[in-house]
Amino acid sequence: MIERLDQLTLQNLIDLSCGDRSVLLVGDEKPTEEEMIERAARLLDEYKSLASPSQAKIDMLEAEELLKLRMKEKCLRLCFALCSQDRPDMARDVLLELDVSPHLIDTDEKVKTRCKAMLDEVVYEIKRHEELSQEKVTKIVTKTQDIRKSWYSEIAFVMSMLKTSIDPATLNAAIYANLVHSASERSKALAKMPPSMGMFL
Repeated sequence: MIERLDQLTLQNLIDLSCGDRSVLLVGDEKPTEEEMIERAARLLDEYKSLASPSQAKIDMLEAEELLKLRMKEKCLRLCFALCSQDRPDMARDVLLELDVSPHLIDTDEKVKTRCKAMLDEVVYEIKRHEELSQEKVTKIVTKTQDIRKSWYSEIAFVMSMLKTSIDPATLNAAIYANLVHSASERSKALAKMPPSMGMFL
């Protein structure tokens, strides 16, 4: 299977984003559907990290935050289990590791109350993160035709901004990702310049 973004053409990348994972196959190999989905996601992430590093970083931080919340949820559910087995002392130790002030959990009842309050808060935060992620997904175009239009619009922007021609059938996908980043940076630079300067660039 294709392993790196630079092994794809821009056209391959567009097809991949439209759900055609056959572009990842090399020879007569037959990977599982799960392997192909994982590889497709990794290549599309690689594209995003090159084309829009700041957005890729935001996405990574959001994913990291959600992972931390899920780990915290598991710890708090463990605390609940300990309390139900008459081991609030062990639950207290876990809460201290979660940076809960000792005076807030100095009795067994306070330990149980604090566990419930923190778990409710974490569950709420996880649900909020998931809802925001779902909203982003629903905003992303899902029809193949719309996805292709989005790509062609981006290609037109890059060609216009960098004053160059792009052939999706031959251009390396990694090179295109860097061109997108360059075009975006140029657009930002032009936006900061006085109108009279733009005519000289």
